[in-house]
Amino acid sequence: MCPFDQEVIMLNQNWAQPSPSIAPTAVDSMFRTRVTDMLGIKYPIFLGGMTMNGNGELAAAVSNAGGLGVVAQNPGWSDKSERVETVRRHVKLARELTDKPIGANLTILLIDEYVQKHLAMLIEEKVDVVTLSGGNPKKVLPWLKDAGIKTVCVVANVRQAVSAQEGGADMVVCEGYEAGGLEGADELTTMVLTPLVVDAVDIPVISAGGIGTGRSFMAAMALGAEGVQMGTAFLPTVECNAHQKTKEAIVASGDVASLIMHRSTGVLSRVLKTDFTKKVHEMDKRYEFDELRALMGGGQRADKDKPEAFNRAYRGQMLGDLETGYTAAGQVAGLLKEIKPAAQVIHDIVSEAETIAHRWAAKCDLTRGQNEDTALELRI
Repeated sequence: MCPFDQEVIMLNQNWAQPSPSIAPTAVDSMFRTRVTDMLGIKYPIFLGGMTMNGNGELAAAVSNAGGLGVVAQNPGWSDKSERVETVRRHVKLARELTDKPIGANLTILLIDEYVQKHLAMLIEEKVDVVTLSGGNPKKVLPWLKDAGIKTVCVVANVRQAVSAQEGGADMVVCEGYEAGGLEGADELTTMVLTPLVVDAVDIPVISAGGIGTGRSFMAAMALGAEGVQMGTAFLPTVECNAHQKTKEAIVASGDVASLIMHRSTGVLSRVLKTDFTKKVHEMDKRYEFDELRALMGGGQRADKDKPEAFNRAYRGQMLGDLETGYTAAGQVAGLLKEIKPAAQVIHDIVSEAETIAHRWAAKCDLTRGQNEDTALELRI
């Protein structure tokens, strides 16, 4: 057998299995999977939740380009009392800009009154997909399924993936340690986590963490994933609401572009490496908890009338102030070299992935032909 045949056979199993309900947009893509069939999208590429940077315009741009755009938990950042209506506005904006499927992210650390209102709004707005992260989804999944909304649970280990499947999730995103933002405590990398989860569940698996090129897309598929989720790769896009200076800092970064903050607290967060985040990192290593609390300031506040109370993440992501603020960013930042439209990001990934797929197929055809010639010579 050609050394590439096993990979091609496995990839074909992922890409070519027919679905009882075939979405028209999925048929003409060589990267058709159960994910594209289930959601009615052309390419199995998701926009990651990205707490304040998954704005309606970006979500619509990703969906229009054939992927799944996802409106974030708190686009642009609003006070909790206003947040549900802020998200509603972004969902409505995305709907105005595209007729393709749209998703929304919901963080479920605590199923409190706010989360229940947020959930009710997403059901009322009839979003096509909800991605759930940050907590146990089992209490939330039945409400979404009863409303006919597809559900995706973000997981960081096999136990969470199996639990999500048992709870009725339609698919899971397994997010590796390379990803930006909050990390799983087990620190499993995408390369290891993806096949572990694929082997453990029957529902489709979307791979996340360190993905932003056609090469990494194909790697995820070779590991058994049926799609990818990308956050950092969509940060330096024209449509993203992140500040221009923040986008420029991301595309100017290199191979050691990120670091982990808050390891001592157990709440790991991968961010863009700057003088400010290196300072936080060093304080964290010295267990200077009181000093850290004083430095990081107002927790989740982003009071636009009181700059001194600005949340540090808000400063970095929305104001472009990376001297006193920070931005979440994954390790893939080092591979991002220009600010471009979201559609171009998807086009470039798909184009490179298609080139790789054809190259693999050509190698297999060549090897197969050589083997057949050898067999003929032996018979002669």
